[in-house]
Amino acid sequence: MDNGPWYSKQEGSPLKLSRNASITSPRRMDNSELKLVREYNSQVSIPEHQILSFDHLLDEINFGNFQYWIYGIMALMSISEGAQITIFTLMVPILKNEWHISDSLNSLQASFVFVGYLVGSMLSGQLADRVGRKKPFLISSFFTCLLSLGTIACQEIYSLLIVRGLLGILVGLFAPCGVTMISEITPGHLRGRYMGLITLTFAIGQLFGLFVAEFTLISLDEGNWRLLTFWCCLPGFLAWFISLFRLRESPRFALLSGQKDLAYNIIEEMIQSNKSSIQFNDDLKIKFQKLKKLTSLFENNRFFLTILIWFNWFILSFVYYGIVLLLPDILSHIEQTHTGRDKIIQLVVSCISDILGAVAAAFFIELKGFGRKNSLIIFYTIQALTALMGFYDIEHRFIYWATASKFFLSMTFIFSFQYTAEVYPTKIRTTGIGMANGIGRLGGVIMPWICMYMNSKQLRSPFVLFSVLSVITSFSNCFLPFETLGKELE
Repeated sequence: MDNGPWYSKQEGSPLKLSRNASITSPRRMDNSELKLVREYNSQVSIPEHQILSFDHLLDEINFGNFQYWIYGIMALMSISEGAQITIFTLMVPILKNEWHISDSLNSLQASFVFVGYLVGSMLSGQLADRVGRKKPFLISSFFTCLLSLGTIACQEIYSLLIVRGLLGILVGLFAPCGVTMISEITPGHLRGRYMGLITLTFAIGQLFGLFVAEFTLISLDEGNWRLLTFWCCLPGFLAWFISLFRLRESPRFALLSGQKDLAYNIIEEMIQSNKSSIQFNDDLKIKFQKLKKLTSLFENNRFFLTILIWFNWFILSFVYYGIVLLLPDILSHIEQTHTGRDKIIQLVVSCISDILGAVAAAFFIELKGFGRKNSLIIFYTIQALTALMGFYDIEHRFIYWATASKFFLSMTFIFSFQYTAEVYPTKIRTTGIGMANGIGRLGGVIMPWICMYMNSKQLRSPFVLFSVLSVITSFSNCFLPFETLGKELE
């Protein structure tokens, strides 16, 4: 006897959910942890064609007010994260002048952030796949906001290093939880496009940081970075405050972890908020799932898949954050006739390219022939060409090639997030996303030491390395075992 949630639908009637049901399955459904049954009879086996996935339930409920609130919360946190990245990159040349920091200490500062993110991402998966998505998100987002304000009180580099490292841990905790949450509440036919659009809020956050910098900084080399930090913390506090009232646990996770009452209270709220026609009966039993370990990422023929995903994330973070970190410094060395405001405007244009890249990715990600896997292959290759031109073309056109590189990298970020969120089953999804993010941040750990050294020897030379790494990653993505376009979440 295999106990599981089931949902019956009669012809011409709305979908009905039952709170107490048992089904006899001819075999264990290893590829889907949540099954929906069209007709119920406890004495017979359920034919395969009568079994639907949990994604069909989301399709029936549709996308509405329930998802809008959660998407809004995640968007505000993503804006806050993007703004913090802007603060971090702008502070590199400012602190170099204000505190007389050496290049090695600046590299160490960048490494601390990514080491923290690695630790946080590893913890995030294990926490979220055991206690849920909501609690880790609430706690980590609150302390992220507090520590962001805490950087204002730092008077020397070593205290700032510690705070930056702790911030990295906290961001590493809430970011995978947020991605997992929205992937699990979004109907399958909208998941790729909507998750692609929510990712552009990170670029909007970078843009917000530059907007505030226009009023708080004198140039890329000096200004009131403490006031800049204060204003950039506000979206995060607003997101946390709203989440106290509107954030809910993932119903998919609640079902699989056996939290029957919680799961169905959330589903009822989704139905009411979205004005769906689904009706409840009063009998359901949930099958309990064993907690998954980190080693589950390598089980059931997932070893090669996980290695490829980790490598993809490693290079993606290395190249993207390499460009973000180096851009203000390179611009401060070239085009000396331009004012500080002109250079900030150039950074603004670069951030706008991220937004346009996210919009473009949301279009390509659902196109047959592109999808997730093929898009990674195609746009990594194009990005490699733009990075190469960023080195070989004349200095005055560098900003155009760097902007183009960020455009295509922002697209590959969305494709990578989407593929990773869809390729793992629910019980290890946050672990999969968190570990991929964490391994990716290892690229951020070693990136400052390599890129800042290369740039000190020859300006723009790291862009040759970025090009080579992107070509290698594009080739490695050819070996991803399958496409997830149209694939239902397990």
